[in-house]
Amino acid sequence: MANSEIRVGRVSSVNYEAGMARVTYRDKDETVTSEFAILTNNDEYRMPQIGQNVLVSHLSNGSSRGAIIGTLWNQKYVPKETGEQLYRKDLSRKKDAAYIRYSDETGEYLVKAANLHLNGVNETVLDGPKLEISANISILLESEYLHADVQELLLTGGESGAMNADIQADVRISQEENPFEAVLLKAAVELLENLSIKAGTEVKLEAGENVEVSSGGSLRLKDDTYDVTLTEIMEKLEALGG
Repeated sequence: MANSEIRVGRVSSVNYEAGMARVTYRDKDETVTSEFAILTNNDEYRMPQIGQNVLVSHLSNGSSRGAIIGTLWNQKYVPKETGEQLYRKDLSRKKDAAYIRYSDETGEYLVKAANLHLNGVNETVLDGPKLEISANISILLESEYLHADVQELLLTGGESGAMNADIQADVRISQEENPFEAVLLKAAVELLENLSIKAGTEVKLEAGENVEVSSGGSLRLKDDTYDVTLTEIMEKLEALGG
């Protein structure tokens, strides 16, 4: 029985559907082998590139049978990033286009891709002492039911110092004593330039003693019959009193 042999070859062709490839050996006049199986590494799919050096393990029953057990770093094919405490797996052939990276030094786990989709069929949980979600263009949140349980809610306008808020929804707030006061205690809304609250039938504010509505500029009251500012009302009352 012939001894098994491990050799370095170069990929000449790839069968992507079957997960196999052919290789050539320089010391055998670039003769092309039959298709060899590629080690799956626990069902992981990443096929070698044509021209890439690979390590081939020939079985003991002849050089025509073998398996490609991995690719090799060399002077031409070098790691994109290195370090003793670094784990990195590139998902794209293009440099830094998509990869998974973890650093033992910083404890940071990074997943980078042009489009990232997390799909939890039953549940997706993001848990941590601090959670930050940021976007350069926009953030879209779609849900049939949204439950926010927070001690403080702060909305700011960023660097511009102003923000437009347009809230349109069926809102239900349950609190045994004073719903309006409970909302004020739980939510601090700052730096609003325009705030529009719309309801199909009724908007109702209730407090135990006082409800105060104030405006730095004009305060306007409008319904199907009247459209008047508070200043106009006071001027007419003063005129009647005079």
